Amino acid sequence: MKIVFVGCVEIGYTVLESIYQQGWSVDLVITLPVASSGKTSGFIDFHPLAEMYHSKVIESIDLKSTECRQELKQLEPDLLICCGWQRLIPDEVLELPIKGCIGFHSSLLPKYRGRAPVNWAIILGEKETGVTLFYLNSMADTGDIITQKSFPITLEDDCHTIYKKSANACCQMLVNQLPLIEHNAVKRIHNPSASYPAYPKRTAEQGLIDFQRPSLDVFNWIRALTKPYPGAFYYEDGKKIVVWNSKMGIVSGQNVIFKNTLDGVISLIDVEIHNE
Repeated sequence: MKIVFVGCVEIGYTVLESIYQQGWSVDLVITLPVASSGKTSGFIDFHPLAEMYHSKVIESIDLKSTECRQELKQLEPDLLICCGWQRLIPDEVLELPIKGCIGFHSSLLPKYRGRAPVNWAIILGEKETGVTLFYLNSMADTGDIITQKSFPITLEDDCHTIYKKSANACCQMLVNQLPLIEHNAVKRIHNPSASYPAYPKRTAEQGLIDFQRPSLDVFNWIRALTKPYPGAFYYEDGKKIVVWNSKMGIVSGQNVIFKNTLDGVISLIDVEIHNE
């Protein structure tokens, strides 16, 4: 089975590594150019991994590029796997693989269709989320579902740990599903996401902390926007203070900042102070 893999961030890297370790060959890896990756949170260079397993690598910011189209048409892939790619796959690419194009979404579709599903789930206080493996089509997150795997969001989690859980779930699902896909034995499940609103992209400027909200809301806000994202922040005395970690209530320790919230106190544990 000739496989193409598309990805550019840590979760995709973990999934690609798992595919190799399961014994599958990947003929082509498409990833972002290293030189233009600065605006992609969590970007990781796929070249060393792909080259270790003798996969060809091409860089592109858009699969509509002439190089991508030529490479894919020449390869005539059986399957395209997309993980950690923030752009829709163009129709002309979707139509090429004989066994289709599959992707992962870090939510239990149809919930949190659209952008930033991990961030939104934490911000909105969800206690459970998961990953959906599904067929890609021309609309975001609306193709038939192949399988899903759920896991809890605990108070110890943040966006980084949830991505780790998501990556592990993705790898587990592929162990069972790739052989079924190869032999055309997948049982498709209707995905009702097209009738659900898509959540919007988040930007760094939207990370401003509102301490007039309850402590739990502030705590969720901070852990949803921590690394690999730009971080939650507030302004004080003309300085921008970026907060990477917090705890509800008063926590003893050096360099801890205490802030009052709507219903109590929150401790800001790991901060960076920037002169504006």
